[in-house]
Amino acid sequence: MPINNTKTKVTNDSSQWFSPIPSASTAKRLSLDFGLRSDDLFFRELIVPGIGSVWFVRQLSWPLAALALRKKLPSSRLRPAEICYAIEALACKLEFKYGDKDSRRTLGRRAFERDENGGQWSFSQLRKVTNYVRNTHRQAAIRAIRSEQGLGLAHGTRFDLFELEPVGLQMAEAFLSQRVGQGRGTTLETWLRNWIEGQQQIPDKPKTLREALTPERATQKECDLIRTRLLGIDTLACKKRQQLARVIGRAASLSSIEDVDVTRLRNDGHTAQADEVLAACAFGAMLDRARDVVSKLTSAVESVRGSVALTTLAKGSDIQGALENLRKVANSYIERAGTAKVQLASSHAFAKAFIDDDGVGGIRFLVQRSDQVLGLANGTVSRGPLFRIVPSTDGSEAPDNTEDDEQGRAPDFTGRTFRLANLHALLRDLNAGGAQ
Repeated sequence: MPINNTKTKVTNDSSQWFSPIPSASTAKRLSLDFGLRSDDLFFRELIVPGIGSVWFVRQLSWPLAALALRKKLPSSRLRPAEICYAIEALACKLEFKYGDKDSRRTLGRRAFERDENGGQWSFSQLRKVTNYVRNTHRQAAIRAIRSEQGLGLAHGTRFDLFELEPVGLQMAEAFLSQRVGQGRGTTLETWLRNWIEGQQQIPDKPKTLREALTPERATQKECDLIRTRLLGIDTLACKKRQQLARVIGRAASLSSIEDVDVTRLRNDGHTAQADEVLAACAFGAMLDRARDVVSKLTSAVESVRGSVALTTLAKGSDIQGALENLRKVANSYIERAGTAKVQLASSHAFAKAFIDDDGVGGIRFLVQRSDQVLGLANGTVSRGPLFRIVPSTDGSEAPDNTEDDEQGRAPDFTGRTFRLANLHALLRDLNAGGAQ
């Protein structure tokens, strides 16, 4: 989870860094992985394998359509990623401007609001990052698209080189065969090809176009195909997803993972899977409590002009309390990981660093793992190159949004449901399929 860079003021000597001026930076929540990003990804894939960060069907339809369209376009200049970027931008912009409700799935609000005259609708305009976002839905869907460890929709080393599998081509055709325009109109495929080639403009009343592209509802055919790939094939990953689908259900809200879902898994006889979920939750809690300690440390450092001694920080009651909470969940993680037979040396070492620690050692360890935010020298802690007060995880701060990601792309914006919230949202979207 990379740290979100914010604009900073620098002197002519570019080697000097200063902390962001509050008026020049937005209220963004800093992401910290403490060197455990690979372990975090391991747990996400362990709990809900194969779906990447997908949480609604059209996240898959747009890139698959782009791959199919690229084969049919006369120009060899365009890459599938460029085509998908513009299609996704068009879908979100139409939903933003003409949709019936404010959609959580719509990215690019700030860019769309900057288009005061409403004239940026062409392919050449919407393919530009200044007119949409940097972090797209397609990027979140890459793992799910792959044949290897995904849903088997395409194969290849990277998106621009992907080749559609038969089921991926069926998905693309289900999406592109929709009708748009008045009367019989034309197919979405024809409309998009003409738009990409600069021969088609947005209609004055784009109702059918918006409904064909919308992130809100996929067609019944699209949903049927994805449901089969998600829940209907004979693989270990699919069986895991089937078992999870039965326990999390399709209610409006995700049930409590530890109190409800784990109990249901055990009652259904899936003890090992339940143990894995508990280990993942303990890992997530450990990262959150570590973040809480860093929150206290940045607040302490911010209140002074220079640096603060490790021994002074270790005496602070609020920091002591945060460290004690971290020790408890670190112990819990080691126990639960052992029960689940999860062996991750880096996470185990991270947890052990706080057990039976005197406070100073734990603070030193965390500062070293947070070196973009905090600095350590001669037994004192100071501001790091990207210093800011790190929000705690108690829910009082805004979620971890970037400038391009105003509402959080996925239901699991904290990362602490390890894709269970995404699976729940995807199941609900599949249930609503064909409701256009």
